[in-house]
Order: sequence, then C-alpha cells, then structure tokens
Amino acid sequence: MKRGLRLRLALTHALVALLAIVVVAVIVFVAGGRRFDSYLSQVQRSRNEAVVNSLTQTYKAPDGWDAASIYALSQIALLNNVDVAVYSPQGQLLFTVQGRHMGRGMMGGGNGMMGGGAGASSATPTPQSTSLTRDQFEVQRYPLVVDGQQVGTAEIYAPRTARAAAESAYQTALTRNLVIAALAAAVLAFLISLFVSRRITGPLEELTDAAEDVAAGNLEVRVSPRGDDEVGALAAAFNAMADRLARDEQWRRDMTADLSHELRTPLATIQSRIEALEDGVLPATPENLRVIGAEVERLGRLLGALRSLNELESEDVSVEHERLDLAAVGRDAIARAETVYAAKGVRLEGDLGPAAVKGDRERLLQVAANLLENALKFTPQDGRVVLAVASGDGPAGAAVSRGPWATLTVTDSGPGVDPVDLPFIFDRFYRSQAARGTQGVGLGLAIARGLVEAQGGVIEAADSPAGGAVFTVRLPAAG
Repeated sequence: MKRGLRLRLALTHALVALLAIVVVAVIVFVAGGRRFDSYLSQVQRSRNEAVVNSLTQTYKAPDGWDAASIYALSQIALLNNVDVAVYSPQGQLLFTVQGRHMGRGMMGGGNGMMGGGAGASSATPTPQSTSLTRDQFEVQRYPLVVDGQQVGTAEIYAPRTARAAAESAYQTALTRNLVIAALAAAVLAFLISLFVSRRITGPLEELTDAAEDVAAGNLEVRVSPRGDDEVGALAAAFNAMADRLARDEQWRRDMTADLSHELRTPLATIQSRIEALEDGVLPATPENLRVIGAEVERLGRLLGALRSLNELESEDVSVEHERLDLAAVGRDAIARAETVYAAKGVRLEGDLGPAAVKGDRERLLQVAANLLENALKFTPQDGRVVLAVASGDGPAGAAVSRGPWATLTVTDSGPGVDPVDLPFIFDRFYRSQAARGTQGVGLGLAIARGLVEAQGGVIEAADSPAGGAVFTVRLPAAG
C-alpha cells in the first residue's frame, strides 16, 4: 500500500516519456518525410543541372559534340547515376550516355555511348533489359541553349528505384533511432521517477507512520520537514497539530488537577467544619457557619463559571443590547472590587471617560470583574491597577468593523504576559506557568472573551510599555 504511489508515479513518468516519443515520431515522420522528399528532388535537380551544364559547355559549333565531350559527359552521368539522351532541335536522336550504376540500360554500343549526327536514328531510347522499363525512370527534358540559340534537347533518366531505396533507408534508420530513443527515454524516465517519487513518498510515509503513532496516543512524535514545498508545509502543519494536541492534553490534565483542587479544598473545609460542629468541638456560632457559607459560595462561583462557559460555547447565552455608559459599568466594577484590592494592599484606580455603547450591563460588568480579578492575582502588594474607559476609533486590523469604538482597559503593574502565553491566554482552562500557584481553573478570561464577542466586540492582551499586562476590550460605540 505504501509503495503504490511510488510505483504509479514511476509508471506515469515512463508513459509520459513514451507518449512524448510517439508524438515526436509522428511529427518527424510527417514533416521529415516531406522535407526528405524535397531534399531528394533538390539533389536530383542539381545532378541534372550538372549534366546540362556539361552539354552546353562542351558544345562546339557547327559540328556539335565530339568524342571527348561525350566521354566527359559519360563520367558525369556515371557520377550522378543517370542516363542521358541528346536530341537535335528537329527531334532526331544524336547520342545516348549510360551511367554504370544502371547496369545495362539505354540504347547504345558496348561502351554505352553512340555518336551520331544528322543521320542518327530518331527512335526514342528504350531500356535494353526486359527487367527495366520506361516507367522505372524519372525523365526530365531540358533545352540546350548556347549563345542564345537552342542546339538540342537533353532527356535525363533517373532510376526510381534509387529514390525509393533512399527513402526506405531513411525511414528504416529513423524508425530504428526513434525506437532506441523511446526505450532509452522510458528507462531513464522510470529511473528518474523512482528517485523523484521516493523523495515525494518518503516524507509522506514518514507522516503516515507519525500519524499512526499520534492516533495510538504518542503525542511526542514529530517529523522533520524536508524543503519548503507542499510536502514540507504538510510536515510543518502536522508538527503544529501534534504540538497543539500535546498542549491540549497537558491542559486537560492540568484542568483536571485544578478542578479537583478547587472542589476538594472547599469540600474538605465544609466537611471538617460540619464534623467539628457535630462533635461539639466548635460551637454553632454565626462566625463558624459563615466559613461554611463562604466555601459554598466559592463552589457556586465555580459552577456558575462552568455554566457560563457552556452557554457561550453552545451559543445559548442571552445578551441584551441597551444603550448605556461604559464609564458607569467601570465605576460599578471598581466599587465591587475595592474591598478585595484593599485587603491585598493593591491600589485600584479609575480613569473613566464617557463612552456610550449598546450592550448588556450585567455581562459587561462580569467582563470587567473577571479582568480586575485576573489583574489582582498577578499584581504584588503595593502595586497598582488602572481601569480606564475611553471612546475613539478602533485598530485597522480589528475583527469587527472599524470605529467609532468604546474601549475598556485594565492595566496592572505585575510581571506582564509571557509572549509564549499570548496566543492561548483566552483559551478555556489555559493557565500559564505563573498562574499555577493561584486559585482558579483558567475560565475567567475565556468567559470574558465569549461575553465580549457575543456583543460584537473584541478583547486583546499585551504587555504594557511601562511594565505589567494590559487587557483591552473594544465595543462598537452607540450612535
């Protein structure tokens, strides 16, 4: 199964190479055959012109051609593999010359030449051999003109078998070479495709094995990206997926541990108090009962957070859209948090400007409370937290339509946000390394993001230039 793609790629490359050779062969046979015919015709014309030039240059008026001229013509005819018959202007046969390549051909004496003059025979030359007929020759007639006067006519006989033999030899050689080229190209394409397909399928096979390991529960496996092509991008995406799965698995374990801790601590406190009350160790005073009530409230807040998160994720949360002043929401949030801030010794300040929005007051108050609670966790004693409200245009890259916007910002003087944690700080159950020793299970910021987005806004986290963290809520301003 793993080798199927490699074999298919190799066969595909080989078939493509063969198809290319077939296409080239068809083109070469059609176009090359025509050009070869044209070449043979041009060669034959050149040979005929050599014979005609010899006749016109050796003509001597008024007697015509002597024996030396005819002998020179016989050498040219022999070289060009043609037979020549020369006629007078009146159509009388003067003499013939035979090329030796013809074997025995045109009419004449033992030397293949017959001198003649006015008394020469006027019969048209015909082949002597019964195996050679006039149809087996290509005959071309040329006028012999000397000093502007026609002194005769030359008929040049070229054997058709010579042309056919040349064409057959050409086609045979071309076919043989194309077959050799096709076989060589197919073998070479197959070998190259094996190498290329191995480089393609090798990383895919590694990815397949790694995916099987991840499916089996091994989230530590990774692959090495090879190159920057699509396969390399796939390997990088797989590694990112494996990292996210490993991170989610670690979050799940941390969440389980945090939830068990958050539930175990108040339950243990309640159980110990009740047992002490039952045994009479502690009297049933309002103070002792208040401790039990505080732990019950703590459990109620945890269950409320889980319920809110479930509503946000299932999109069942109900949000009112009424016109309100975001500064008033900020004042109420500060008033509710002043007591816990004073108990820790952290200053809580407000910088509240008017900013009208359309939203749900209670939901926005919950967002501000979650941000203030998160800031208090990481701000040391004698630190400072500022809640600011202002109006203005939104950022160019905002997830909703650009301004006018209203902003609610919470800035603390704590250690700030680790850049590694920034992409995940609003994920549910995510807790940074710095938050491991604090109360909570990592739901506050996730709930805040869900509530802000449900009202058409965005929430962002960043490091403050003056130190600490800054959380910014942006909501579309009311017209």
